[in-house]
Amino acid sequence: MEVKVCKNCKRLFNYIYGPDLCQECAKLVPTEGKERVSRDLTSSLKPIVKDDEEKFEQVRDYVMANPRATISQISEVNEIKPSKLFEWVRDERLEFAENSKHAWFECEKCGVKINSGRLCNRCKIKYKS
Repeated sequence: MEVKVCKNCKRLFNYIYGPDLCQECAKLVPTEGKERVSRDLTSSLKPIVKDDEEKFEQVRDYVMANPRATISQISEVNEIKPSKLFEWVRDERLEFAENSKHAWFECEKCGVKINSGRLCNRCKIKYKS
């Protein structure tokens, strides 16, 4: 587990996955499978965090509808910097289809191709213990 600073409230929290938000602030973000949070709750998110989460949802929906899209296509269509896409992929928030030849990344330890995160499954297991 990693300790991060919440982008919204600036508190330290144990980061597991998802947006860089503590558990309390993460509850304010509407997610798939959950009913949309009321506007009163989402209004307590800072505008930059709220915009970032809305953009993430837009990109996620686009990637799901266009699984073979390249980073440049996703970036151009959704008007977002490729560096932000890479951040979401490295944080395992976005994952590209296995048949997407343009969206592969390398494990930071062994160099094998992966489609999300920083480490391949083998290295995750190896370095977890």
